[in-house]
This record gives sequence, structure tokens and C-alpha cells, in this order.
Amino acid sequence: MPQGEFGPVSPIVVLTAIGLEYEAVRAHLVAPRRVIHQGSWFEAGEVTGSGRQVVLGEVGPGNLRTAAFAEQGRARFEPRAIIFVGVAGSLKPDVKLGDVVVADKIYAYDGSKQVSSAVFARPAAWEPSHDLLQTAKHSLRGAAWTDRVQKSLFRSDRQPEVHFKPVAAGETVLNSLDSPLRERLTTVFNDAVAVEMESAGLAVAGILGKVDVLAIRGISDCADGHKASADAGGSQRIAAAHAAAAAMTVIAALPDDGGESDATARDTGPRQGSPGAPQSLRQTNKADRNSVVNAVQNGNQTVHYGSRAAER
Repeated sequence: MPQGEFGPVSPIVVLTAIGLEYEAVRAHLVAPRRVIHQGSWFEAGEVTGSGRQVVLGEVGPGNLRTAAFAEQGRARFEPRAIIFVGVAGSLKPDVKLGDVVVADKIYAYDGSKQVSSAVFARPAAWEPSHDLLQTAKHSLRGAAWTDRVQKSLFRSDRQPEVHFKPVAAGETVLNSLDSPLRERLTTVFNDAVAVEMESAGLAVAGILGKVDVLAIRGISDCADGHKASADAGGSQRIAAAHAAAAAMTVIAALPDDGGESDATARDTGPRQGSPGAPQSLRQTNKADRNSVVNAVQNGNQTVHYGSRAAER
């Protein structure tokens, strides 16, 4: 990465598989600029309401593409982390359309040994880094993250839930309740709540490149034979918007490269009321162009959302 290209804090690389996922993330970037590396196109911009820089890329579907593209992004931008944002199919009845799944484990379900009378599973599994998962769990508490969802894509009839659960990644689009793959996922990967096609490649790239990774998915269908009708009803666009909003919330809350952020840093000096303590607290307010006010007082950050929240 050229010296000083992104200032003192390393960027976050965000990868997507398809165009509508890419556009959902791009909508959150201020003045994105094009960067081309070894034939791969990226766009870099600042997350709205945050000083954090994001480098965005569209890789196409599949784990192999994702692994290769993620390594290109790692080598070129030396990111703080790589996050995959996209849609997925639900495997559980309580994980509903529009919900968000943050993968606390990633399964590669394709590995197996087949003999004449049986198939023996040989899966692989990875967990995300502790600090990325902790940041996600704390920043996505409650409903404040939905204020980042584009107004036209927010469904006020049901508050989307955020699930911290395993996902299963392979090379197959699942759209059946009674296929051999569905049975395999149910019996061998029973705790997986969503199925998709890229996170295993992301995990491998993270291990080899020694970079933290996280997968954030919006549920666009139930992998139950009705995918086409769900997609036609706009479920993919809604799911992508929810996943993008959740991802931008996590990125905005990430500690800097030294391990602290405005939202999590604590004053190590004298406590209020103790000898040598300051007589008053200092508060700094920063408002972005979308009326998001970040108030930092005594090391605690409060985010106030303006007219967007009132419109809902």
C-alpha cells in the first residue's frame, strides 16, 4: 500500500459477490474513487458518519473467486480486516427474510469421502477473530443499526433480527427442502442457520494472509423451493441493504489499529472526584452530512440519528 494512502488507520476491505450487494455497500461510502490492481477493480471511500476508509470489491459467486480476490485486496491495501457482505438462504424457521446473520463459525460443507455404500463427511470450519466478533456483538445490539438502512428498503412492519450463528458455505445454490444437500446440512451441520457460497474462501484467505475476516449476511430466501418468487418480490435487495447497514455499523465501531476507538477508549487518568481529576467533562460533537451526530464524552460515544429516524 502506498505510504499514507489511507492516513494513519488501515482500511477495511469489503467484498461482495453480486452487483446488488455491491451497490448496497457503495451507498454508504462518501465520494468513492476507483482503484485498479492487477486487473481487479475496487472503489475506496469513507463510511458515512465515520472516519474509517473502506475498499469495496465485487468478486462474483464462489469460494475460489473470493479467496483469490481477498488475497489481491490484502496484498494491495494491507487492510485492518476483510469483511464479506452479501445475501444467504435461511436453514432455520426462526431466521427470517430480512434478518442478518453474523457468522460466528464458517463451515466448508463440500469435503467428503464417498464409497460404494456411504458418504463420510470431511468438513472444515473456521471462526472469525475475537475482536471483530466482539465489535459486531456490541455495535449491533438493539435497533440503532437499522438507521443506516436506506429508507426505501426498510420494512417497518418487522424489525430485522441479528443472529450470531454458524453459516455453511459451498459451491451449490440450495433451493430445496428435501434434496440430499439439505439432508446433509441438517444432519452434519445442524447448527448452521444460513447457506451461501463465499465465506469458506474468505476464511482460507484470512488464514493464509494473516488478516482478520468476518462474514455478514442478509437472509433473502429460505432455500425451500421458493427462491425465485422471493427474489422477484425484492427480497435480495432488502437483504443486501440490511447486511450492508449492519456491516457499516460494525466498521464504524471498530477499534483503530492500536486496539482502541472513540467508542471504546477509556481515560486512564484520575477518576472524576479524585485528587487531580479534571473539574469538568469535555464533550466533542461531530455531525456528518446525513445528520448523524457522534458525541464523545469522558471516553463514551453516543450516536444520535437525525431526520432519518423521524421519517420511519
